[in-house]
Amino acid sequence: TRPGSMAAAGTAAPAIIAVASLAPALRASLVTPHENLNRIWQGPPPPLPFAVDNSAVVTAVLLTIAAAVAAVGFGGGMTRAVSVVVPGAALTILITPVSVGMPWPASVMAGLITFTLCMLSVALTFPPEHDESTSGTRAARIAVLLIGLVAGGAGLAGSLATPEMTIFTFAGAVGVGLTAAMWGKVERARITGWLGGALAAQMLVLSVSLHIGAAAEWAAFGVLAVGAALITSASLLPRFTRPDAVAEASAIEWAGYLAGVIAVMLALRSPAHVAALLVGFGAMLAMAATRAGRPSQQRRVLFWLAAGSTIVAWWLIMRRADVALPEAYTIPFALLALAVGIIEIRQRPHLGSWAAYGPALIAAFGPTVVVVIATEPNAARIIGLLVAGIAVLIWGSQTQQRAPVAIGAVVTTIVAFHALTLVGTTWLAVGIAGIVLLIIGASSERRRRATERYNKFR
Repeated sequence: TRPGSMAAAGTAAPAIIAVASLAPALRASLVTPHENLNRIWQGPPPPLPFAVDNSAVVTAVLLTIAAAVAAVGFGGGMTRAVSVVVPGAALTILITPVSVGMPWPASVMAGLITFTLCMLSVALTFPPEHDESTSGTRAARIAVLLIGLVAGGAGLAGSLATPEMTIFTFAGAVGVGLTAAMWGKVERARITGWLGGALAAQMLVLSVSLHIGAAAEWAAFGVLAVGAALITSASLLPRFTRPDAVAEASAIEWAGYLAGVIAVMLALRSPAHVAALLVGFGAMLAMAATRAGRPSQQRRVLFWLAAGSTIVAWWLIMRRADVALPEAYTIPFALLALAVGIIEIRQRPHLGSWAAYGPALIAAFGPTVVVVIATEPNAARIIGLLVAGIAVLIWGSQTQQRAPVAIGAVVTTIVAFHALTLVGTTWLAVGIAGIVLLIIGASSERRRRATERYNKFR
């Protein structure tokens, strides 16, 4: 009833023996290239110190022919044929350069061709149905994927010998990724293609930049540009506005975020470059927040991350300029947080003033109050803090918001007491009396308004 399965079972043992005979050639093709990772861009590796029997190629070719005959004879469609034939073909391609003594970079090209063949053969064919009769085909597809990944890793390791070969490798990987992303038969294959192609594009730009002599911090801008292009594509291209393409768009976005992280890490030695990159990264995040169909919660998170990236960039710029004024670091963040709080409380009145305004006001007043108390007296800072505290107190009273009233009152009280201690005990007593009268008056006014509201609704 299942001649194909019975034939596979009958040929398993001799096939394993045949593959085992290829072990020396496979080791030379898949393992040896990784031994040259400590010689990146230092020229082609030396020739292999051992010879491999040429009969290995004949063995691999015979295995491939046998698989092709089985695929034709037992049928099963394109998916089954690809799954059966590709492993033998991949082994043949891998071991041929080593077996016949071809010089570098023939072995690198063999690994890259094998990677391309395996990845696209899986991406461009439909997976088999999940039932008992297709278990062998599913296992063969997994084997194809594993062979492709191992061969691709060996090809990449070997290509690092020269910058030209490295650039060629990443360019080819971009092509493979885009092919799988554009014409993959299932969503999983397309997402994998987008992610792989995006990462390869970032490494391609980095390799080209380093090859032409650019420093790492300048090469980071090229990587960031790739990320910006990815996020722009996910936000604007019609292909990704369809409801069934949300997962693909999200994958592209995450690849763009990864580009931003890589760019910042490349420039860590230069704070000025990091600041510029963070500004660009913030713009990317803000653009991502505008993508149609995004949930409001995600939009809010991206907006905050974009704002945080910009604020950190501002801090780095101030630090590099030797700006010692604490307010230069705190006020921009506080103003941004206050603006967001105002927008949020208008959209969600139940949020409350402490959640909407508390973080912004504490960030604005807290560091300055500490500086006023802990350092030498500065009349301008003390007066400015008093005026700001009174302004916030009045604003909170007019809008009947608890957080501004409480924070404004506390700041005004602390700064006023500190200022009075600097001018003598007489003024301190007067100040205490004034603050007590202010508290009594505020309490009386609050009770009067409460009484008026009660009488109005009786």
